[in-house]
Amino acid sequence: MKTDDQFWADFPETAEEALKIWDAPSVGIGVIKDGDVVFCGGFGLRNVEEQIKADGNTLYQIGSCSKSFTAALVGIFADRGLVDLDTPIRSYVPDVELKDPLANRECTLRDLLCHRTGLPRHEYSWYGTAFTREEMVEHMRYFEPSQPFRQTFQYCNYGYILAGYILERISGKTWEQLVQEYLFDPIQMNRSTCYIKTMEEDANHAEPYEHDRVRNDQTGMNRIPFFVSPVEDREKGIGTPLGPAGSIDSDAADMLKYVQMFLDKGKAGDRQILSEEMTAELIKGQIMRNNPLDLPNPETEMMTYACGWFTEFFRGHKLIHHGGNINGFSGFTSFMPELNLGVVAYTNMDSCFVHYALARTVYDHYLGVEDGDWVNRYHAFVKESHEKLPEALKAFTGDRVPYTAPSHPIEEYTGTYRRDGYSEMVIRLEEGKLVMDFLGEVNVLDHFHYDTFVTTGIVGELPKGMPVHFSAAFVGGKIETLRMPLVTEAGGELVCFKKV
Repeated sequence: MKTDDQFWADFPETAEEALKIWDAPSVGIGVIKDGDVVFCGGFGLRNVEEQIKADGNTLYQIGSCSKSFTAALVGIFADRGLVDLDTPIRSYVPDVELKDPLANRECTLRDLLCHRTGLPRHEYSWYGTAFTREEMVEHMRYFEPSQPFRQTFQYCNYGYILAGYILERISGKTWEQLVQEYLFDPIQMNRSTCYIKTMEEDANHAEPYEHDRVRNDQTGMNRIPFFVSPVEDREKGIGTPLGPAGSIDSDAADMLKYVQMFLDKGKAGDRQILSEEMTAELIKGQIMRNNPLDLPNPETEMMTYACGWFTEFFRGHKLIHHGGNINGFSGFTSFMPELNLGVVAYTNMDSCFVHYALARTVYDHYLGVEDGDWVNRYHAFVKESHEKLPEALKAFTGDRVPYTAPSHPIEEYTGTYRRDGYSEMVIRLEEGKLVMDFLGEVNVLDHFHYDTFVTTGIVGELPKGMPVHFSAAFVGGKIETLRMPLVTEAGGELVCFKKV
């Protein structure tokens, strides 16, 4: 096995080679062991066009790694007696409703924080829209659950949006103000922010990139715009509506301070941010997960979700972590209490696993085991998953029936379609083809069979080839609805839009 000096002497070559394999621009990595920063640096280019290198102070969007901050705020409020994890949320926001009667009556902050409300993601009800945070919370009354309440882990951003909104209602302050006051300032995370504008103004920030998703492969590197909600307005103190679920921008150095607070049982320096009891509660497994979130591997077992954190036993040691992904960025925040070790890694590439691989490489070193070849294993896994994508799409379309035609003249499918809680969808005719305008993306539709068409490009993060099913009214026979698999979890129903 390598000594510490040997490992860290070789690590830059490991990281640079990983970036080449993954065709990723850069990665910022931090490691803290026994309270000391062992490494904090960057590899690759935070700005490819201008050839600017990344370092340990390069700002990245950390995406859903932000969820643990919202959970920590709930913990701080609970420590102060302002909320209780197990009191129904109707006690705090009686006007908020969930569609499932049982969840509507019994749902608690703990349920929201550990993703056991029964709600699937309903991701495309908020993605690319101009809905406010309050409107998103109001829309939750329209969303069908796909599993029974408290029975199954189902990742859902709405639970965190609602949790943050509850804290806003109780405190009279915005979630962004609360993060700054109760976490950023006392932990001295001086470079972290909740606003894209602040990040872009910082001289040391990473630009967002993605692979060529239109071809559904993992090659090519394309610079893309930052994902910015039209509602976000820093000058007015309005953050992105998604904020509590995934809006923080930070760097490896600041995030090491954050994970050290958890390793120190809620303490930052001389200040107790969270009580020891609440810190332990937030990282305690609450609900079992049946499947791994990323690469299936025999080194991992006992997978659960806590409050804002995934937990698992990695090579027999409890690993607490959370990933993040948002347009152009991916992240990984983690710590292993038994080893008093924290590892953070962030990259400016959308849906990329290079940071996961490098983080597990670091854990292998400190566990004193042979390197699990994570860089190549993750890459092979993702490559195989993409190769299986065409076959996987059959679950949504079924087998194509040849020699069929639409039941109506093509122009009768055009119009505006609406569904409560979602933005409207417009279908129009261009050069004899149906075109779908939804979430700010324009998609030509190809005829598949009967009254089913398929997308020729992406919709949000859904691949091309997703079906759009049109249906006629029982009375009169005119085209009345369209349905799409915008909820892809098991048990999820096709989302139905009605023509107006």
